[in-house]
Amino acid sequence: MRWSPSRGIKRAAAYEQGGSPVAVEFGNGLHVPIYPESVVPILQKVRALTKPPHDGIFRVDWAGIRTRIAMLPWAPQELAGTTTDRLPVPTDGYRSEAEEYVGLALSLHNERDSYRVVEVGAGWAPWVVMGVALAQRAGKTATGIAVEVDEMRAGWAMQHAADNALESRRVTGNSTQIREQLLENAGNITVVQAACWYEETVLKFPKLTDDDMGGAVSTDKNAHMDYRGAFFDHIEVPTVTLETLLAGDEPTDLLHIDLQGRELDVILPNLELIAQKVRFLAVGTHNRYVEGMLQEHLLKREWALLMESPCTAVFDGVKPTLTGFTTQDGNQLYANSRFRDADPIVIRQR
Repeated sequence: MRWSPSRGIKRAAAYEQGGSPVAVEFGNGLHVPIYPESVVPILQKVRALTKPPHDGIFRVDWAGIRTRIAMLPWAPQELAGTTTDRLPVPTDGYRSEAEEYVGLALSLHNERDSYRVVEVGAGWAPWVVMGVALAQRAGKTATGIAVEVDEMRAGWAMQHAADNALESRRVTGNSTQIREQLLENAGNITVVQAACWYEETVLKFPKLTDDDMGGAVSTDKNAHMDYRGAFFDHIEVPTVTLETLLAGDEPTDLLHIDLQGRELDVILPNLELIAQKVRFLAVGTHNRYVEGMLQEHLLKREWALLMESPCTAVFDGVKPTLTGFTTQDGNQLYANSRFRDADPIVIRQR
């Protein structure tokens, strides 16, 4: 169920637009944070009763999701051909930390018979594939969009979907062609080979090695150095906007954004769109400035920050950006107070 903007949201907007100064309130009274003791009960709700075979090449996790380990050069290769019942607390050792799994699990709880997930900066689309697979298991009609700019990694996303018995299609072309193709009916998962940006344009993206998941777009038409200070050849890539990705009447249950430090370029111009369309927002963070700006802009629009793990950095030497110093990505998970159909575990009992 979707609710209209609250007085708090309107006050914050008026203040930013030069209205009379008012006391801006942060956060909301609807949701409660995820405390450590709640993590396991949330994750247990999506535990698989039966698991698919590992076939000697997959890691099958507690939720029954198969991951082709050889496709992920950084993953411990001894995980191939194994099945685990262990929850990913604090981490699973190859995909992510508990915070992102909690966000996925919470997003599956809604009052509809459908589910929708969008993953931006998707890599091999772990969250789209897991979300669609688990929603289907729960009897819902599920769709997902994975946006990945790199051709090889977009192929990984297609493979990961197939490995979990999900249909997928790849959408390519310029920005206009991509937008038009996304209007067409699709199967379970659509992999968009493009960069997510605040406008339809052409950006630059580095040619990466297989094991480098740290690529980020550049607006420099003559780009030769990335945000870490590393030199790469760059290619032109098309963009797709959140307006296109979130189009339609159905809410997006989970929007997952991981853009190697460019998160604010996509989120801040689309704050109202995201507030209208997205139930849960998970952001991979890559510097403290991004983390603080997200808190500043989202909390005063009555989002709740349910969980976070700040990124870590070592400020050694000289880098062209703050993100270049980051050694471990962070995570932030937000819940939207405009949607009241959340899991009771994150709703304040009155």
